[in-house]
Amino acid sequence: MKRFSLVLAIAALGAMCVASTALASHARPISATPLSFAMVPSFKPATPCAGTVTTHGLPLNLTSCNPPVQTSSFLTAQAPDRPAPFTGPADAQGRIVLSVKCVTFGTTTVVAAAPPCAGTPTQDVLIEATAAGVRCQVVIAGGVCTAPNAPYNGKVLGVSQIQITDHDNTAGGVAGSPCPAGGGVEPNCAGTVTPLPFSVGSQCTAGSCNYTTTANLALPVAPYPVKEGKRGVVELGQIQVQDAGSDGNLLGGAGCPPTCAQTPTDGFATAYVQGLFLP
Repeated sequence: MKRFSLVLAIAALGAMCVASTALASHARPISATPLSFAMVPSFKPATPCAGTVTTHGLPLNLTSCNPPVQTSSFLTAQAPDRPAPFTGPADAQGRIVLSVKCVTFGTTTVVAAAPPCAGTPTQDVLIEATAAGVRCQVVIAGGVCTAPNAPYNGKVLGVSQIQITDHDNTAGGVAGSPCPAGGGVEPNCAGTVTPLPFSVGSQCTAGSCNYTTTANLALPVAPYPVKEGKRGVVELGQIQVQDAGSDGNLLGGAGCPPTCAQTPTDGFATAYVQGLFLP
């Protein structure tokens, strides 16, 4: 799961909701943190079907396709009723948790459970990804995948799409000029940003993909995206964890993880999505 690069512009991941004073405002909750997502394997839709067209049981008697085909060609999970070589106790699990915290700037060290933050501890979105039982479908060189069903030793990328509404906008690009609707001066204008991607990468070892970072570390460009006192409401799309394609690696050099990107030509695909498992 190309390390949960959730990165996506997760720069604001979660839901940052901060009280401020005297500015024209927008609708917002009193709190919206933390967000916790369980991750499940991703499968291709029923149509078109490369196997046998079947029908789901009542009352959801919709078209289905046998056998199920995973979206990823590289990552999988074992189960006791799967055919060899993927037979074994079910051991796959994954979770991504996003929470608004006060952290020591430039680190993941939490110094307060919730804003307001005093100076330098600063407000940030803590991104915690845990996963186990991530297994290979095929052999990938370099020790990434030593055999089908072997534990995975490559990278994954967590991706999503966010839309931010906050008080960190300008109308004419001139600092100190009035906001169009009154109630403050730039850059404190309330506005909604065009939806943007956010991603975060992670390294897996022996089938475990555990990583902790923050939105500001994932987008390490001053003045940094998560700012206190801006009343940020972040709408978050589906979180997906992508494999790292045919080489098990992501672009980004020494900065990856967390700041990673896919190699366009290596056949990467979504391996896991947020969801539920019904035993």
